[in-house]
Amino acid sequence: MHAFFQRYPVSIWPVFIAMSILLLVALGGDVRDALRLDLSIRFPGEAWRLMSAHWVHLGWYHGLLNGAGFLLLAWMQPKGHWLKWLAFYFLSSVLISVYLMNSENIASYVGASGVLHGLLILGAFFSQWLEPWRRNLMILAITAKLIWEQTPLYSDASVSTFIGGHVATEAHLIGGVCGLVVIAFNLAKSDIKSAG
Repeated sequence: MHAFFQRYPVSIWPVFIAMSILLLVALGGDVRDALRLDLSIRFPGEAWRLMSAHWVHLGWYHGLLNGAGFLLLAWMQPKGHWLKWLAFYFLSSVLISVYLMNSENIASYVGASGVLHGLLILGAFFSQWLEPWRRNLMILAITAKLIWEQTPLYSDASVSTFIGGHVATEAHLIGGVCGLVVIAFNLAKSDIKSAG
């Protein structure tokens, strides 16, 4: 096994997130309902739901789909300490939840896909092995998908049937924007360092 990881190294923290997501799916609907963000009521004293909703999923298909996204992220081997990536997960979860609380289209929310869009954008940008053109192509492709999801041309009917619920494209957008803001900040910081 060690030889496999030497030949095909991956980042471990996204694998642990994928495993955590699948464990929570296995625990069933009661756990999902206890941790979801229910937007029809405000939860005084339950602000943790702003983050916990991004760990639970509608069911196996939903969890496996997002778990596969985290495996893709692991394969990209993004640079940086795992605590920084977990901090991004936490902060973008809260920002997405706060945005969704003010949305009129969504009654409740579960899933990691919003955060995952931001993580995939950042994972491509900070990848240890992707060539610059592949990084840029991946960031461009995800950004184009986010824009497409906001147009009338987008339909979530097939994905909704597959995962068992509505696709919250607003969460995807906010997560992606969070990733792009971090990239813009890093590029600006690099420009300041090179100018100084």
